[in-house]
Amino acid sequence: KESTRVSLLLAVFGVATQLLIVTIGLVLLLEILHPAAFFEHLRQLWFHLQVGTDHPWSPTWPQFWKGVGMAMVAYIGIESIAQLAGEARHPNRTIPRAMISTMVTLFVLYFGTSSIALTAMSPQELTTHYLEDPMAGIAASMPFGRQYLAPWVGLLGATILFVAANAGLIGASRLTFAMSEHFTLPRLFYRLHPRFKTPYVSLIAFTVIAGAIVTVARNLTHIAELYNFGAMLSFALAHLSLLGLRIRKPDLPRPFRVGWNLRFGRVELPVAALLGLLGTAAVWVDVIVTKPAGRNLGVLWMGVGLVSYLWYRHQQRLPAAARVEIEKLRMPEYHPVAVKRILVPTRGVHTNDMVQFAAKVAKMHGAQVTALHVIEIPPTLPLDTFFPEKLAVADSIMEQAQAIGREYDIPIEAQVKQSRFAGETIVDLAKEGRYDLIILGATPRAAGPTRSSLGTTVEHVVRSAPGRVWVLTGAPPTV
Repeated sequence: KESTRVSLLLAVFGVATQLLIVTIGLVLLLEILHPAAFFEHLRQLWFHLQVGTDHPWSPTWPQFWKGVGMAMVAYIGIESIAQLAGEARHPNRTIPRAMISTMVTLFVLYFGTSSIALTAMSPQELTTHYLEDPMAGIAASMPFGRQYLAPWVGLLGATILFVAANAGLIGASRLTFAMSEHFTLPRLFYRLHPRFKTPYVSLIAFTVIAGAIVTVARNLTHIAELYNFGAMLSFALAHLSLLGLRIRKPDLPRPFRVGWNLRFGRVELPVAALLGLLGTAAVWVDVIVTKPAGRNLGVLWMGVGLVSYLWYRHQQRLPAAARVEIEKLRMPEYHPVAVKRILVPTRGVHTNDMVQFAAKVAKMHGAQVTALHVIEIPPTLPLDTFFPEKLAVADSIMEQAQAIGREYDIPIEAQVKQSRFAGETIVDLAKEGRYDLIILGATPRAAGPTRSSLGTTVEHVVRSAPGRVWVLTGAPPTV
């Protein structure tokens, strides 16, 4: 949630800044307030940008297709919308809205920015002086832009890079988590953080990999070409998978359907998916032909991935082409167990094991641990009778318990009490302190007509405790 909120805030800032620049450019450069001048500017842009003409601005067809391949970088992060669908409350409504809103925003910003840029300067100037930061060139070409807009644009570039990197990491981690769930990647990536419930192993792995690539790579253009190779291939396969799913399972419930479908009997094929498949596949071929770095790195990347996949499937004794079906069980009575306070009565039986177990549970749930030692006073003596020997034993047990807690970075509160019956004291403290869990140790023995096999103290706690009671018996096997 925190990451999403920060990205949303920065994305709103970036979109607002770009809309501001486009608006200022429309008024000052394209002169939208003067219709005759505005339409003349648009006519000049259309004339200059025709492909294959003799005009200095006109690109050749090979240059045009090379630019199309590089322009796909603009769609970095859009796939994260679908990859996060599993975490949406109402994906049938929010995911289509997010996709459509993103596409409209992209079209408005890129079309507006390109029009303003080519009105302010020639493509030759834009690709030489401002190749690394075209938005700064647009801002500098406006009146008062160099003085006021340039610093703002620099901040804009930092926010866009942060949002893009964050979206990429979030999407890649969720995709890796899903692949691990279906045994296409090691189950290590299926681990969730015990507190935040996020795939932290995937996030750490991709953060380290991304940082290493950016640090080692000498030419970031090669990374962009590699992204184009992978993105266009994955987009094409996504469209192909959608069409295949429509053919194999035509009656599958679909809360959201795009319009303009071609019907063949019971099968409806969306025109958007057909056009998307042809377009992304064509751009992927274009990247292979015009981007040697993207082609070479992409083939190497796919080779490493394929070898890793085959090795992991072999390790799991699964056929390479086998499909793993994940059966999800419905358990209406299932509720997550919440443990916040743990009480560990120490009676000398399996004390170290109980404290270790309590510390591990506390670390998993973020719970607090209290170690309790009860000194039982015979009925023939006053309750406040002082026993130095028993108190020294209690202090020693508490010190050991706290030392074990420090090994697990879990602070343990120590309490020593005197009472007539340890079982009643344990239950009373559990009720007063609202403890969720009591962990007891016991040595089973032969039960009699009036004697429990676990002892009267454990029997009383099990019957009268306000919460869960776990009883540890025996010792670990020796090897």
